[in-house]
Amino acid sequence: MKISEQDLKKIIAKALNIKVSQVTENLNSNKLEEWDSLGQLSIISSLDKKFKGKIDLSKISNIDNYKDIKKNLKKILVMK
Repeated sequence: MKISEQDLKKIIAKALNIKVSQVTENLNSNKLEEWDSLGQLSIISSLDKKFKGKIDLSKISNIDNYKDIKKNLKKILVMK
């Protein structure tokens, strides 16, 4: 299963309870109050649900910006 960039943006927006339009290349935890440790957990949990636990998300668990999450998902071939 692969997800599109739009799907990833929707997942992150829902996890952080923000608008999809707020999820940009420059989004990171320093610029967004909602992206705290709970927000980070919510993103990982949402991605885990999306992939039904079939991918190792440990590499993304400490990433605190959108661009690197996207890069890592592409690296493990689950993103278009």
